[in-house]
Amino acid sequence: MVYLISKCTKEIYYLQAIVAVCIWLHHESIANRFLEDFLCGAAFGGYLVILLGGATGHVISTPITRRIDVYFGIVGVALFIATGAVNIKFFENYKSEYGKYGLAKGSLAIVNGVLFLLDSLITWRGDY
Repeated sequence: MVYLISKCTKEIYYLQAIVAVCIWLHHESIANRFLEDFLCGAAFGGYLVILLGGATGHVISTPITRRIDVYFGIVGVALFIATGAVNIKFFENYKSEYGKYGLAKGSLAIVNGVLFLLDSLITWRGDY
């Protein structure tokens, strides 16, 4: 049981770290457009709170149910891939450091979306 909790918590910490880096990159590359900024704020900020709650649940031995975990993962996949695609499209013509931060933010969001997909598949199968 202790191995299970530490494995799940470690996975959540990796996702939290990527979300925290995405928040910092968002701070460095705010688009000043409603769609991009709202989507980034909702995805990054919302999932940081959800992941912190999940990690806290694992630490105090009251994890969320598998069904809810898969639901959060699938919604995370959609949000992070959409956020990444919107940011890459917006920042693709910027050649400055501002644009590089925006492209990095979009790329990390897509990577995080893929990691959420893998997490959802592993959780759905019960191999966690």
